[in-house]
Amino acid sequence: MTSTTASATARSAVVTPPDAELIRCHLDRCRLDLVVAARITKVHREWSRPLQPDPFSRLYLILEGEGRLAVGDQELYPKPGDLCYLPADTPVSYTTISDDTFRKHWLHFSALIGDWDISEVLTMPYVVRSRAPEEAAALFEQVGAADRDPPGLATPLRIRSALAALFAHYLDSAPPGSVRLTPQQKNGALPEIVQYIESNLTTPLTLDQLAAEFEYDPNTFVRYFRSQFGLSPKQYIKRARIERAQRELATTTRPMEEIAAEVGMEQSYFSKVFRQITSVTPSVYRRMYRPSK
Repeated sequence: MTSTTASATARSAVVTPPDAELIRCHLDRCRLDLVVAARITKVHREWSRPLQPDPFSRLYLILEGEGRLAVGDQELYPKPGDLCYLPADTPVSYTTISDDTFRKHWLHFSALIGDWDISEVLTMPYVVRSRAPEEAAALFEQVGAADRDPPGLATPLRIRSALAALFAHYLDSAPPGSVRLTPQQKNGALPEIVQYIESNLTTPLTLDQLAAEFEYDPNTFVRYFRSQFGLSPKQYIKRARIERAQRELATTTRPMEEIAAEVGMEQSYFSKVFRQITSVTPSVYRRMYRPSK
């Protein structure tokens, strides 16, 4: 997993399972890249453009003033303290509505999940109230500072890391349930596959069993699964088991053997896989999230 992934953000976007697991998996594959660096602008009175799409997304933090945004057929009037997400390849327009014009942080970026723009996979709110506007402003500044750093080997990583933190803040600020699968994603086979896996983690799930359950031959199922998740079914199942174990370790005092059995693993193998995925042992992970009092 790279620093550009937004997997942590999915924990704050509360949705109904199995969509939560699928959304988290999509966000885990999301690659964010900066197109135009973060800046602060006080827009002029003539700031305006007709409805048209762009090949990049925009993110704003409104600092002061008023104005109108439109995304498709939705008209929006964000207020100071609001974050605005304007997706790529979607008709967008904007205009002033008074002499009290917007002063705003802004940047342009791309967000790809595989070969798809994130807006083709997830529906996200266009305007949200920042949970902490000062924090959001500092994150915009961090993106700009990383972009202005002298070029070095780690510069792209620093930019993506700062951008990921900002995008995570936007997702953390989104109302519960407002980050959803697009209709084409929700109506496909993936939600059912994810739900089936989540419901059967205690059993020895096999590729042949999964493929048969959803009427694929095994090779076709693997290709389809990998094209959607960037993982093989075996890799996805292993990670899903460890993520469930992480939740149990962090929120319960159940014995390790019980948790291992619940995710379909022998304890010794469970400890080995847990460390491979998280870089710490189950015992250390539990102490991190349930420290002794």
